[in-house]
Amino acid sequence: MGNNMEKILYIAVSSQTGGAPRHILDALKNARECGYEIYVAVPNDGDYYPWFEEYAAGMLNVSLKPYSIRSLLALRRYVREHGIRLVHSHGKGAGMYARPLKVLCPGIRVVHTFHGVHVEQYGSLTRIFYCLIERGLKVFTDRFICVSQGEQGEALRLGFAVKKRTRVIGNGIDPEVYANATADRSRYLKEFGFPQDAYVIGCVARLEQIKGIGYLLGAMEELVKKYPQCRLLLVGDGPDREKTESQIRKAGLGDAVRIAGFRYDVPQLLKVFDVFASASLKEGLPYTLMEALASGTPVVATDVTGNRDVITDHQTGLLVEPKAADAIYIGLCYAKEHQQECQRWAENGKRLARESFTIQKSWENLVQVYSQVIF
Repeated sequence: MGNNMEKILYIAVSSQTGGAPRHILDALKNARECGYEIYVAVPNDGDYYPWFEEYAAGMLNVSLKPYSIRSLLALRRYVREHGIRLVHSHGKGAGMYARPLKVLCPGIRVVHTFHGVHVEQYGSLTRIFYCLIERGLKVFTDRFICVSQGEQGEALRLGFAVKKRTRVIGNGIDPEVYANATADRSRYLKEFGFPQDAYVIGCVARLEQIKGIGYLLGAMEELVKKYPQCRLLLVGDGPDREKTESQIRKAGLGDAVRIAGFRYDVPQLLKVFDVFASASLKEGLPYTLMEALASGTPVVATDVTGNRDVITDHQTGLLVEPKAADAIYIGLCYAKEHQQECQRWAENGKRLARESFTIQKSWENLVQVYSQVIF
């Protein structure tokens, strides 16, 4: 590594599976050839931490939840000791640390990526307090990055960002990984205890409230009555796993639904799914939908921010009303009953993924932002 490498510190509140850690890892893999040394400050609490260690120029294992002045001071010390010129925060929690660093470390630049603007989850008083903080912090932000047009619209509407300093840079994938994957469908069906004639609905998501899994399970209750061969595979884990398992038992869906947990073979599993379902209440720009499109798997997704930035209704998938089990049920019935149309969506989706959702395109746009901010 040469001495002329520009040094950047990435901050995230978790190294658990999710959009922000994946975004960071993709950047780490491309940074050095473009003249950047990227350091990462994140707690060692998830699967991504050892991958960060492999690619990062340096690591700071720091606990960032709940908010800690001690952690903020540790970040300041790290920035000073390593000669960091730019701090890039990923997600709202990380942004609460990065922007104050601009005051504590005069001369640094700060870039903030939202990765989803979620205010609905808070009570009214907490929401007011959070919005006030976010609006105050925008003064200390050199560039804002939104991962979708929908997210940008919300950030500007809420006053969290300044339009002239905001850039939309979508997440990226390697479409060929998903397009070229192959799977032994029979073996997978046997692994999950599904019949060989099963119609498999797949969902890859963290098991948490924002993903709307409860509504998807509600849809499945009705779907298996109409189509007994339907099965649902939930790929992922999260804080609501026990709650999800309980709902499955109470709904009598024990034979129809499996929770696969976190898996490394998602490209192969996507080839097993007859349809991909997303019941999310809101997204930034979901990797899982881009992966489903790249793999040629038809998609039924809720019509919410993030999802609608990937899926165009009746062109690359089907959009349905959010927070409504009956709407998801109707959408899944439509997909099953119109499989030829689904294949047309899938072909359109594969083209879109190749043209618009690549890691290379995302990274090139990010480098442009870094160049503008640092120089």
